Amino acid sequence: MPREFALQPLLEHARHRLEAAERLMRMLKRKEDAATGRLLELQGYLGEYRQRLTGSSQGGMDILMFRDFHSFIAKLEHAIRRQEQEVADLHGRWCQAREQWFELRRRLKSFEVLEERQRTLWARAESRREQRQFDELAGRAACAAADVGNPKS
Repeated sequence: MPREFALQPLLEHARHRLEAAERLMRMLKRKEDAATGRLLELQGYLGEYRQRLTGSSQGGMDILMFRDFHSFIAKLEHAIRRQEQEVADLHGRWCQAREQWFELRRRLKSFEVLEERQRTLWARAESRREQRQFDELAGRAACAAADVGNPKS
């Protein structure tokens, strides 16, 4: 007769929590990757505008255009700092999620070890029960064979 592990509900809950933690980690990693992509784009734009400024200033540029370039470059640098902070924040959240995932995985493994131990105990008990039945049947058969070989009448 199949038995249910007494901690089965906790084992299932641990599995569900681990799956949720995995989904969270994947989502945070996608967000971090997207933020990193935006950061690289901004850094590329900054490099392009600096090159344009250098090229344009060598050929002569009026003061308003020069000021506009510097203003735009300052805005790009500010956007880059904000984006770097967003990448760092997302990476930190991913690291926290990963630590939580490790902890949940450790707990799940503990429940699985307990379940395996319980199943091993059940298997041993069943094996001993079957052995006792076999020994009893063998003993009866031996007695019956002895009785047939030695009639009392």
